Amino acid sequence: MRDKKSRAFRRLLLRSQNELEEVKVAVRAIIQEVRAEGDSALVRYAQKFDDAAFQKSMLCVDAQEIEKAYENILPEVLSAIREQIRYAQRFHERQRSAIQDWEGTTGEGIVVGEKWTAIEAVGLYIPGGKNPFPTVAQILAVPAVLAGSGRIVAAISPKGNQYETLVALAECGVTEIYRMSGAQAIAALAYGTSTVKPVELIAGPGSPWVTAAKILCQERVAIDMPAGPSEAVIIADGGLSKGVDLQKKAEYCAADILARAEHGPDSAAVLVTTSGKLARLTQEEIKKQFELLSRKEYLQSALKNYCGILLVDTLDEAVEFTNSYAPEHLEILTENPRLVLEQITNAGSVFLGMYNPVALGDYASGVNHILPASGWAKRTSAVGVWTFMKRVQYSDVSKMGLRKLQPIVNRIADVEGLDAHRASVDRRLK
Repeated sequence: MRDKKSRAFRRLLLRSQNELEEVKVAVRAIIQEVRAEGDSALVRYAQKFDDAAFQKSMLCVDAQEIEKAYENILPEVLSAIREQIRYAQRFHERQRSAIQDWEGTTGEGIVVGEKWTAIEAVGLYIPGGKNPFPTVAQILAVPAVLAGSGRIVAAISPKGNQYETLVALAECGVTEIYRMSGAQAIAALAYGTSTVKPVELIAGPGSPWVTAAKILCQERVAIDMPAGPSEAVIIADGGLSKGVDLQKKAEYCAADILARAEHGPDSAAVLVTTSGKLARLTQEEIKKQFELLSRKEYLQSALKNYCGILLVDTLDEAVEFTNSYAPEHLEILTENPRLVLEQITNAGSVFLGMYNPVALGDYASGVNHILPASGWAKRTSAVGVWTFMKRVQYSDVSKMGLRKLQPIVNRIADVEGLDAHRASVDRRLK
């Protein structure tokens, strides 16, 4: 990495983080409008951005709409959604089984422990627009249900019929659904309106406006993370796998870069490779495959803005860059991907091997694809069952244990000038 100080290199690392700051002023205003005007603000914004004919009566999805969604969804799509959910349930059931209450002692007569409890009311934000996103719906709903949350609320786009999204939510058991989107939906979930009761946690991805709203509403509600635009790093060497030559490997790398780029103009994809030949072949493949794809406007902008190919001398340098970048998705296409995985400390979800593109995690394998982006993988993790839970710690101390701890309390209470703290212990031992 000889160009660490170059403008292009810094742009790769920063990707779209600056865009978040640019929208915060406008998002604050939206939040205040929703807090002041409630449903009226939600309807007004839906009419402005989603559907000019939107009415307040359309805000809450009823059972008839869900029934209509089942009547209008293709049988093969319903089957695929059910398969998605089954794989997601298997993954998250394993996750739930690993979340354990515990109890132990820290000294004679001193018992301590923790128990996990569900967050009672949670909100799932499901983005929408040109197309529905049933995958986002089910991958949020499955862990929320397994966590045991008593009230699970979904916000879906007011645009279009959203049949597939409604069916995915219903298949997971979520029936409290509102048609509202953008920063205004986050504000409604956080502060409530006459129709929408507030929740305690909001999870789900969205635009910079949605992410900014989640950050700004944290004085009232917990969030999963500030999920940003889609991004991926691909670590690839010049080594060959069985049945995959360098040309085929370049084809895979190009396809996966384009798969990230088609999400939108602020998406990011970076190939980090030790092979100059692979870099050149990948560039050629991107040009070829670009012509075969439909979302050319998004692709062109993303490829220009935040995508790139970084040539490094060693895999250690590739790992160093990756841990600094902290990608949402990481593909490892090397001779020994698990060896590289051992050195990875910052990534949302890692995809090992030649036959494991990010699209599998997006749609089918069951791993959660609501992931930390924009560097947040340095400080948080993918959405999981634990996202919708919290820990309650407790202690159980005998008189013998209290006597053992009394000298510590007395000395520190004296230092801090808190004599009532000291007295609350001393009185029990008189």
